[in-house]
Amino acid sequence: MNFTIIPAIDLRESGVVRLQQGDYDRETRYATDPAALAAGYRDAGARWLHVVDLDGARAGHFTQLSLIGQLARCGLQVQAGGGVRDAADVRRLLDAGAAR
Repeated sequence: MNFTIIPAIDLRESGVVRLQQGDYDRETRYATDPAALAAGYRDAGARWLHVVDLDGARAGHFTQLSLIGQLARCGLQVQAGGGVRDAADVRRLLDAGAAR
């Protein structure tokens, strides 16, 4: 059986976070720089990175688009979400460097 492990980075206020059960009031913030974390995943052999703009998901529009673009230039293929509401949003993500 073959499968691909895709590491994930959740972004909030340009930082790496994890929400407990999706609750914005129960957030764990990590001191890790998102680009350094992505590079570590790449160096460990990952080919893909899953990125979620949590602020964008909550606001209904992108807030981390430039950071997603930066992560897409780190040598991993990026699949991204959070704040995607229509085809124009998808186009902006792809233009920023996301692969999907």
